[in-house]
Amino acid sequence: MNNTEDATARKWSIDWTNSLFLLGYHLLLLALLPYYIIVADASASLIWGTVALGALCLLAITMGYHRLYAHKTYKVHPAIEAVLGFWGTLATEGSIFSWAHDHRMHHRHVDSELDPYSAPDGFWHSHMLWMLKKRPELNKRVIHDLIERPALQFQSKYYQYLMVAANAIAFLGLWAFTGDLLGSFVVGTLVRMFFVHHCTWFINSLAHMWGSKPYSTEHTSVNNFVLSFFTFGEGYHNYHHTFAGDYRNGVRWYQFDPPKYVIWFLSKLGLAYDLKKVNHLTIKRKLVAADRHLMMARIQELSHKIDHEAWMQRIEDAATSLTQNLNILKTASDKYQRMKDLRDEEVELLQAKIADLKKRVSQEMDAWTTMVRFVMKSSDASFALALS
Repeated sequence: MNNTEDATARKWSIDWTNSLFLLGYHLLLLALLPYYIIVADASASLIWGTVALGALCLLAITMGYHRLYAHKTYKVHPAIEAVLGFWGTLATEGSIFSWAHDHRMHHRHVDSELDPYSAPDGFWHSHMLWMLKKRPELNKRVIHDLIERPALQFQSKYYQYLMVAANAIAFLGLWAFTGDLLGSFVVGTLVRMFFVHHCTWFINSLAHMWGSKPYSTEHTSVNNFVLSFFTFGEGYHNYHHTFAGDYRNGVRWYQFDPPKYVIWFLSKLGLAYDLKKVNHLTIKRKLVAADRHLMMARIQELSHKIDHEAWMQRIEDAATSLTQNLNILKTASDKYQRMKDLRDEEVELLQAKIADLKKRVSQEMDAWTTMVRFVMKSSDASFALALS
């Protein structure tokens, strides 16, 4: 059976193990939470203990399952890897093999039939229904680099037992900390699991439906600050799908992306290394391409009274010039990084060239930003006046 047939077959087969577990704990939570609220008062220690457990699970999913294993954006010391493995297993989202496999398939075939949680199939499908359907066996070629590792083989082979053990340890620890047996189960286990699961699932659903597309319009992924806050930086999904090999999701200083700082801090301690980061000039070049696409689409929507061809040519000329200068600046900057230790006359000339290029690119970026704002927000009359 080929991949396409596999994708079709899984639409009509129910995975009873997943279905019973996921629907079962949701129903159990629905029954027990109101009862607990009526008969008991959740203590501050229970609430904050649950928040801490949930935060560590989400951090492990994004740092470990996602950025370390699915995308290999950095490497880490085995001790840190073990910690991430424990909290990722506690999150109860499957083994590292299955999680990374599905996510790599998602990136390779985004928005298509072979995408396990394809957004065009609807919100509920991409959010959670896809997990209730039986999927084909893991394609070992997709995760061949992970399968070779004994520790990950162990986690995959004994995942069910390890997951139960991790949750038992968390439950018993919270019970010992709070003295609240029922609360540790209802809030510390069921509510925590519900929150962690749905936050993660929102990246597959809402992060492909609600937000902006500053880096690429070629796929459904979007940037969304609200989702980023609740998912520990994963909400900058348009950037991630455009530059999946970057260990960061929020690349601007003000964007909420805790794993970025944790990974960077670990690298300073020598516990993480080989951090992969997309060059800022490459990011700007992609932004220009995305802006160009949006402006061209906007021009085509304008009245027939507007000189469409003239405006499209103006946009094309500006985009071409800016992209070329960004390419030249990146080439010069890369060359300088290779030669900067030589301290000779050629390096000094290269520095002067880079300074001049930076000034030119800065001026063109300012003009480009002004053009984007005008094109995307102005009326037909303003266009006609601007070109006259």
